[in-house]
Amino acid sequence: MLKYKPETHEYFWGDVPVDSVNQILKAEGVIPDFNFPAAEYKCQLGSYVHKAIKLYFGGKLDENSLSGPVKEYFEGAKKFIEDFAINPFEVEKFLYSQKHRFAGTPDFWDTKLYDWKCSCSIYPHYELTMGAYALLVEEFQKAKPTETILIQLKPFDYKLHTINPNCKAFLALRYAYQWKKERGLYGKD
Repeated sequence: MLKYKPETHEYFWGDVPVDSVNQILKAEGVIPDFNFPAAEYKCQLGSYVHKAIKLYFGGKLDENSLSGPVKEYFEGAKKFIEDFAINPFEVEKFLYSQKHRFAGTPDFWDTKLYDWKCSCSIYPHYELTMGAYALLVEEFQKAKPTETILIQLKPFDYKLHTINPNCKAFLALRYAYQWKKERGLYGKD
């Protein structure tokens, strides 16, 4: 019953809009306002690299179609996949928590939960994002991820960061966001 509209980054449970991990964290002021000259470019680059990785895992990527920075960052991801013989259970699966009523799309998982980043920095809010994704995966799979790992992609390489998923802090923000929405404190929301 979960639907996702990529053009607007919206999730729906049936026809009912559902709060998303990023929507909650942005509204609560946890995700910084990435307002620098190359921000839009970096966001688009990350989207293209994620798409290439998803196609690769699905056996549908024509690697010759990649070029420039997308190819370079994809090669970093491919190196990681080969170095660790990664074979995920799920890749970019849209998930909904019926218990906590929010949705999100973890990058991929096996017994561990992974998140790709093309950013130059590791930001504190990644603990909250990974906490939310850990909650979603646990509810979907009925098992907690054994570890949460952020893969910081670089051209032709990667760096691993073990992230402590802060599920409690995410849920506190999730319920504060819900409380504010119910009282009309977000304007039109």
